[in-house]
Amino acid sequence: MENMTYTHLLNETIAIYDKSGSLEAYQFMKENANEVEGNQAQIYNFKYALAAASGLEQEALDTMKEAIIDHGYWYAYDYLQSDDDLNSLRKFDEFQELVALCKSREQEALEETSAELIIEGSSNRKRPLLMALHGDQENAEMTLRAWNSAITEGYTLALPQSSQIQFTDAYEWEDVEKGVEEVSMHVQNFSSRTDLMINDMVIGGFSAGCRVALKALMNKRFSVKGFLFVAPWLPDIEEWSSALDNLKGENVRGYILCGDQDEDCLEGSRKLSELLQKKGIQHELKVIKNLDHEYPKDFNEELAKALMYINNNKNFL
Repeated sequence: MENMTYTHLLNETIAIYDKSGSLEAYQFMKENANEVEGNQAQIYNFKYALAAASGLEQEALDTMKEAIIDHGYWYAYDYLQSDDDLNSLRKFDEFQELVALCKSREQEALEETSAELIIEGSSNRKRPLLMALHGDQENAEMTLRAWNSAITEGYTLALPQSSQIQFTDAYEWEDVEKGVEEVSMHVQNFSSRTDLMINDMVIGGFSAGCRVALKALMNKRFSVKGFLFVAPWLPDIEEWSSALDNLKGENVRGYILCGDQDEDCLEGSRKLSELLQKKGIQHELKVIKNLDHEYPKDFNEELAKALMYINNNKNFL
């Protein structure tokens, strides 16, 4: 499939699974897995789980071995022991040995993983800062690929990576307050840097990363010039209504992108827009046709437009 992205591959595979079953979803994943950049551990997970659900037990076990033995990946013990798609594999000693190996690697990763930060686009001259937070089951490298055009727009790009790890190279923000603490720590550390225009900072994110970013702003942990949320996952938005008052008077401008096919996030995006409007906080909500839970294909252009809007550029379209 032309211009397939990692997120689209996962979304489309799930859609096929729901509509046509595991075997068709498995075939689709196998045909397209090598066409995308993304978390290879996750792609292997889809392949062996769908193979197992389709009754292809040996193929599933071989794929698991390739992921866990050959590549050194690991998956959460609780997931491996409880996911229904893997039921056909639990009778095999080989499967239980792989599960035990994953459990050991998981414990080691949970002990060693800490909050990290990638910074790209540093310069000898002062530049404004754009901080972008990854979604759940993603990482900072994936976020860099999506947001790197901010560098050509004149920004230094900061990419936090959560300390909350789910499986190999996959991080989440389930503990929102912990995420807020980590992001706030990074911002505090920026204060000593002379190459950054901290007062012109923009915060952005994808999916669950937007939830952490918004919570940090509502808690007034730091100030920003604006925010750019892509497919924001905001399950608590109704409860956060009064806390959004903290953005009033901050002269913050927001830009929200969400697909009209995004069943998980479209309602929350519209509710956020409605609340921001009621509170007099300037923002734009753009609902993109035929887009599921992923970045739009022209995200580079949308990012440029968002930054123009946040900076109150009169040429904003």
